[in-house]
Amino acid sequence: MQSSKQPSSPSPSDGRTSGAPSPISASSAATPEFVSQLLSRRDPSAAVDDFHFPHDSVFPPEFVEECVAYAVSHGVKSLRLRAPTAGTLRLPVALFASATLRELELRQLGKGIYLPRQFSLPNLKTLYLESELCFDNDCDPLRPWSRLDVEREPFAGLPELERLTLRGHPIPRLVIKAPKLRVLEIFFYNGVEEISAPLLTSFTCHSSSPWKGSKMNLPMLEEVYLDICDTTFNAIGLHQNFVRMLHQLGNATTVTLTLDTLKVLALDGGPVEKSPSPFPNIKCLKVVKKEYHEIYTVFKGVMNYLNFESLMVELPDGVDVVEHNDHGIEYCWSWSALG
Repeated sequence: MQSSKQPSSPSPSDGRTSGAPSPISASSAATPEFVSQLLSRRDPSAAVDDFHFPHDSVFPPEFVEECVAYAVSHGVKSLRLRAPTAGTLRLPVALFASATLRELELRQLGKGIYLPRQFSLPNLKTLYLESELCFDNDCDPLRPWSRLDVEREPFAGLPELERLTLRGHPIPRLVIKAPKLRVLEIFFYNGVEEISAPLLTSFTCHSSSPWKGSKMNLPMLEEVYLDICDTTFNAIGLHQNFVRMLHQLGNATTVTLTLDTLKVLALDGGPVEKSPSPFPNIKCLKVVKKEYHEIYTVFKGVMNYLNFESLMVELPDGVDVVEHNDHGIEYCWSWSALG
């Protein structure tokens, strides 16, 4: 265990720490025995503002759970759990009712984390999840998400949430209703059931395919970043689903799309610029190229569809706008087919 100033190992003459709140982070060199000894020497009345685990060590689940319980009992405000364990974590119930917690990061890449079916963190503002989540009474640990017939709204008890990041391990039929959410980042989800966030201004989505059937209510949306990377399956369906998805994000004024994402719009090969633009308020379109990209052109019809001639456009170096779709793909599609 180490604080921000790399403390030396405690000795009997060290005495206890002062009563001031302190950050604590588990070091990869620290053993559970050392950490437990250090915690036992802290002033029991001293609060813990920050409690962080590293990502380069494997800890016994029981030890992680013990440390989390300690942090919660001492009024932790920021808890970052990045430590892989040998088994599924069942974190203390008190964590999911903490009134002091402002920031929670859960990264459990090897195994999952059990969560109560309903939990309430009344003052949490930032939540980062990168773990398989096993909700009590909802799934078999050996068959995650065995029930696909119900919608799930796990964040309903987070009334102050302002920033939410979901990375991998999708929650089926997810519903997000967050009255104060301002930043939403979703990675490797192929869809959500519903997003209702009246104050959301920034939305980021990385997905292998466009979302199908999602309902989004984002009236204050300003910035959108989309990376849709798979164009190899059911091209017509991909195109139609993506157009629907774009219209759900239509309030955005600054839109960033990867070259892969533009390729999805170009799959049809038709005059998409004659269709209603999904972004009537757009002011800036940014096209970004990822390191592995071998795409060097974008279809002018797609750019016109995005209001290319009436806004500021940022293109990566070496990428040109061409008159004709160079993908050699022709599909029959019309706007009426999307109704």
